[in-house]
Amino acid sequence: MDCFPKLLDPTESFLCCLSLTVGVKLLMWPHLVLVLYTVATAIENLIGEDNGPGASQLFETLWSLIGVPVLFAGLWGVCHRAEPHVRLYWYYLVASFIIDLFYIVNLFILQDACVHLKLEEAAHGGQAFACGVARSISTTAAVVSIIVALYLIYIVWSWCEDVDSSQGSDAIASLLDLADGIALKKPSFMFERNMMPDVVGPSMDATESIISGASIFYGSVSNVVIGEAKAVTEFVGTQIDDIETYAIGQN
Repeated sequence: MDCFPKLLDPTESFLCCLSLTVGVKLLMWPHLVLVLYTVATAIENLIGEDNGPGASQLFETLWSLIGVPVLFAGLWGVCHRAEPHVRLYWYYLVASFIIDLFYIVNLFILQDACVHLKLEEAAHGGQAFACGVARSISTTAAVVSIIVALYLIYIVWSWCEDVDSSQGSDAIASLLDLADGIALKKPSFMFERNMMPDVVGPSMDATESIISGASIFYGSVSNVVIGEAKAVTEFVGTQIDDIETYAIGQN
């Protein structure tokens, strides 16, 4: 399943020093803790507040509830190298990135960072410098957050591609083994008489006796017929010679 067809090649390590399996686990476990914390926070707010959670928090809670079984399935898939389970988590991770991307852009880029500055700093004449620093930090934080999220998505995708390709290699190796006859060797006990049931052994003996008797009978009948045919041929030849001799004598 090529989700990035011919654009990227799967990587073989996480952070250039760890395996992909370790990298995926290091992503999934904190992600699971995060979604559980989100659900627990929403339940606490629902119990403690009379108005209940807002629309944004309600959506975040529902999305986190969806992620709990997906994350458990993904962790199970990583431990057992089950690519479809981790691929499902990858889809969830991509969807979560698209949702979070909206909040990141809205928080760090669309909203003016200068609004959050203290009035005391503006009163001392450093408002322009403070606004520039705040906007630079917000833009840098947004870019770094997007790059980190994309890298984590890339790591999970690389793990799925690695497992998928290894399964394909195993299937090809099995087919080659079958072609070479390694996996098609018939067990020797299948044709050993002493391993057969008591009913099958005598039946095979009777069958062999019948076939042998039929062969002997057929051979005997064939010999008799051939002998009779030779005798008739000799008799006919003798009678023809006598008739020719008699005819010549009459003339």
